[in-house]
Amino acid sequence: MGLLQETERDTGAALAAVTAGAIERAAADLRAHLPPTPLQRSAAVSAEVGCEVHLKLESVQPTRSFKVRGALTRLLRMRAEDRAAVITASGGNHGLGVAYAARAFGVPCTVYVPEGANPFKVRAIERLGSRVVQFGHTYAEAHGEARRAMRTGGATFVHAYDDPDVVIGQGTVAVELLEQLPSVDTVLVPVGGGGLIAGIARYLRERRPSVRVVGVEPAGADALTRSLAAGRAVTLERVDTVADGLAASAPGGLALAIARECVDRMVTVEDSELLQAIRRYFEWERLLAEPAGAAALAALLGHHAPEAGERVVVLLSGANVSDAALVRALDGR
Repeated sequence: MGLLQETERDTGAALAAVTAGAIERAAADLRAHLPPTPLQRSAAVSAEVGCEVHLKLESVQPTRSFKVRGALTRLLRMRAEDRAAVITASGGNHGLGVAYAARAFGVPCTVYVPEGANPFKVRAIERLGSRVVQFGHTYAEAHGEARRAMRTGGATFVHAYDDPDVVIGQGTVAVELLEQLPSVDTVLVPVGGGGLIAGIARYLRERRPSVRVVGVEPAGADALTRSLAAGRAVTLERVDTVADGLAASAPGGLALAIARECVDRMVTVEDSELLQAIRRYFEWERLLAEPAGAAALAALLGHHAPEAGERVVVLLSGANVSDAALVRALDGR
């Protein structure tokens, strides 16, 4: 069997595993580890855009990012022998999630990050007891080195987004959404490698197909947008964005397959819009957001024309903002 056929087979098996039922079971399992995150109506944003806007605050997770959902789900579903040690590659937030999950299970964890990774996230990973290895200039380079280390060291690799258990875990956001706001019309979701939007979109398509799912990428890291337009996976030659959490050069194969079926629209935003959205979160709601976490609000403020009476959920996906990015955003530069 050729490599392309094997890839298609593997993606097909993973796609079959990501179901609404599996996501609901994961949500029930996570309740023992993570309480549901708040859904908060924003009077300020609602008035600004002319529709009813609610903020889903993944920024209050113990790692200040949604990524802990997928990491915990992956480790919960591992066999005990596979969970003896774990290794991963990350731009930062996924590494934090895996480090948190590894500490919960008392297992050693190694996280590979790019050399320019957000120092705030690196220190947070280390505080959770995991070993951090900085390698390369991009996530892709760190990922490749982590895979090489996995093959020689025997630890189980936890992919940041192209893994069915991780996608299932991220999809638990949507289970909470429907419990908190059954009448939701539109959900705006930041997109990096695509695990978050894949889980959310798959769940909503099965349980509430009337809900529109809009993905948001930085203009300098728009791999999923380009892949959907091309009808095939596109790898960017260069990634250039202030949003380190969305700096994927290519979408996961599983995310792309789900997005083709379940994502209604993609939007790209400029870095200046991400920084402005960080400022708006702070000024209007006294909430912290990192550039990746602010992407959905940036799309709503600049690219979404709401319908009368529309109920929109904006996903604030993370709050691990660097000092430099926060100062830049608040100074308006």
